Amino acid sequence: MTMGKPYAKEGPSAEDKALDLFADMMIERIQSLSGKDGWKKPWFTEGTLQWPKNLNGREYNGMNAFMLLLHCEKEGYKIPRFCTFDRIQLFNKAGKKDEEQKPRVSVLKGEHSFPVMLTTFTVVNKETKEHIKWEDYKLLSQEEREKYNVYPKLQTYHVFNVAQTNLKEVRPEFWEKLEQEYSMPKVEKDEQFAFEPVDRMIADNRWICPIKPMFGDSAYFSISKNEIVMPEKRQFKDGESFYSNLFHEMGHSTGAEGQLDRIKPATFGSAEYAREELVAELTAALTAQRYGMTKHLKGDSAAYLKSWLDSLKESPQFIKTTLLDVKKATSMLTQHIDKIAMEIDQEKKAEQKENVGKEENMEGSMDDGRVYYASVAYLQSTDDTSELDKLKDRGDYDGLLKLAKDYYDGNGMDEEHTYRKPCQNRGDDLLIEDKDFAVVYNGSVGGTYEVFLKHTEQEVRDHITRYGIGRASEDVKAVAREMTAEEFSELAQRKMPIFQMPNGGLLNLQYNKDKDSLDVGTVTNAGLSVKHSFPFSHDQSMDANISSAYEQLLDMEEYQKEDVQEEHVAKSAFRR
Repeated sequence: MTMGKPYAKEGPSAEDKALDLFADMMIERIQSLSGKDGWKKPWFTEGTLQWPKNLNGREYNGMNAFMLLLHCEKEGYKIPRFCTFDRIQLFNKAGKKDEEQKPRVSVLKGEHSFPVMLTTFTVVNKETKEHIKWEDYKLLSQEEREKYNVYPKLQTYHVFNVAQTNLKEVRPEFWEKLEQEYSMPKVEKDEQFAFEPVDRMIADNRWICPIKPMFGDSAYFSISKNEIVMPEKRQFKDGESFYSNLFHEMGHSTGAEGQLDRIKPATFGSAEYAREELVAELTAALTAQRYGMTKHLKGDSAAYLKSWLDSLKESPQFIKTTLLDVKKATSMLTQHIDKIAMEIDQEKKAEQKENVGKEENMEGSMDDGRVYYASVAYLQSTDDTSELDKLKDRGDYDGLLKLAKDYYDGNGMDEEHTYRKPCQNRGDDLLIEDKDFAVVYNGSVGGTYEVFLKHTEQEVRDHITRYGIGRASEDVKAVAREMTAEEFSELAQRKMPIFQMPNGGLLNLQYNKDKDSLDVGTVTNAGLSVKHSFPFSHDQSMDANISSAYEQLLDMEEYQKEDVQEEHVAKSAFRR
């Protein structure tokens, strides 16, 4: 246990215990980097884990993301999905969606939870002392916000990894979907690897300060000039090293005056300077991990390893303040990158629509007015629904809707329970809806209420792009099929998808939206004569699906040739 100031008489708080644990884990990781050639190791083992999320697919960030990644590595968890004890119990709600009673989901005996820390905000009117919700405060104008005091509070929750539950045994279909989601092959990165959002950020000067790649041997952030200087990408051993080092310097730049105001005048090599190096390193490590890259300890940061260890051993509060700064810096980086990535995606979609043609575009493009309903709360007879019942019985549906909104916990879309229509079961009655929410009542089984958050089709598409459809409803899968059809159409216009087989034959490829498959065959006057069909996986890219189909074809005897000396040439015949 790390040494720090004495705890209160009642003993350490949940926050104290969490910080002690975090500090011990950081000490262990930094010590692993301190040995001979240890600094050459990455912060996170290369290619092992994707970003940690809760069961609803919502991402953890900052401090929680970093510690959960370390926790997964230490315990050997292959699926970085976590849930509270209460969330696990939701699997055991009887009668939901008219399903039969299934075996109970539970935490395995002897398993221990892991702490996560979430900041909540209490908002109080300065004059009336009236409390309002944080969500309502964020909607106020700057002038109106001046009337309130905001009090942040760090709260500790406890979560379990899905491997600590019996989900695999009692919900095998759900577990299989999780495994599929996290079995996506790692994208191979070589010296040509390019990360378009960051490349555009540099070219268009879209960061908070100029980024200047120039031939040289130094990478640094200049406080006096407020600029980042980087060697050219071609000087690094690969593109990935360029970006991960750039993220380090971008992390420093977030601390400048007028930004996060973190960097203070400090002597090179001092404790303050050492802490800033740690903030930049962890910011770079998290940012790289988020975008599927590996971050090794920066060579000149290795000199600060002892200082980091001493600070962590002296006080666990050091890790709290440091990781809170890392959270802010990482958020600044990812927000800028994600914004540009979204712009690039929208540009590609616009180009796609332009190329498809007027009629096809009208038929196949998304309807901006189409609404989808995502279930965010399901209340039944075992829950306290008396207040909702009173409002319903009085016919006060406006009041019922206002109360129902309080059950929304702010989590992201659950694609498994997202539909084109809110009424999904016999007896469902849509009581009321506004532009954002809807409430459905079902009088059977003692009476149930289901609260829905409404989403546009674009929001559903963005969710699919980010999280796949491993657990999605049929309505969401239909959107995914439409997206795939549009993508394949755009691909076919740029380059005819044709496989050249080892025996010299040519096979054409097309996407079948109705069957949700890649069909392969030969072209006839009547169209494609299908010889093989391969189910399309929406949790993988178009290229990955095409490559998978091609590899399976190569294993078929009918396409072999006697001389297989040049087989490797055939395997690369199709490239985007």
